Amino acid sequence: MLIVHCIRILVAFPVLAAVLDEVKSKEYFNQSLEFDRRTKKSPHRSHRHDHYFSSPFNRQSFHGRYYPYSHNANLKFEAGKRLLPRQNKELLDHDFNLMHNIGPGVDCCPSVLEMIEPEGGKNDKDIYVELYKSDTYKQRFYELSCHKDVLDKPCRFMDKKLHNQSRCVQMHSYTYALVKDTPDNRNKKFPTFPDGGFGNSTYTLDYISVRSGCSCVVMPNISRKKKKHRKKGEQ
Repeated sequence: MLIVHCIRILVAFPVLAAVLDEVKSKEYFNQSLEFDRRTKKSPHRSHRHDHYFSSPFNRQSFHGRYYPYSHNANLKFEAGKRLLPRQNKELLDHDFNLMHNIGPGVDCCPSVLEMIEPEGGKNDKDIYVELYKSDTYKQRFYELSCHKDVLDKPCRFMDKKLHNQSRCVQMHSYTYALVKDTPDNRNKKFPTFPDGGFGNSTYTLDYISVRSGCSCVVMPNISRKKKKHRKKGEQ
């Protein structure tokens, strides 16, 4: 089938992050798990594989970084709580030990490495696109999600003056995917590929948004600035 040959070409494409693999139906359902929050909010189902985490904590390497966390494992200290210096030292030693003392350092906002098999996603124009799939081929993508306990909470290891002004936020980036070609999402830069089946559908390359890590952001204390301006105005 022509679409299968196109997929094999795409796998060799250096910036294509999708992993196209043969998945037997039984293995697919046994090794995948529905991501609860995303599935409830959206009718488009997305499967996340948890077979990477045979134990509560397991070191996973991705692009030279190490992610020893999983959503079903509790963090050492309560997320968002400001810790004492000795507790920060204990947390740092604990998490770096989980990484087997390898890697660039411990994250202020822990990320969880996951593999997903979405049915679709949003492209760079914020349009929902349907991903190609068949009985034997499914597109898989690596995602780095904020640990469920730290999302939108103050970052770890922060100075006490900035602790409450910090937040762990989910970051996103774009990766290539093979998607169903429609007038709404057609991109003239990429060629189209006919479906090898009996349908009249065509497919093309496009970008889809994926989670790319948990970042610590710090906001200025606006309320303090307003108070200072008021005092100056009164004088």
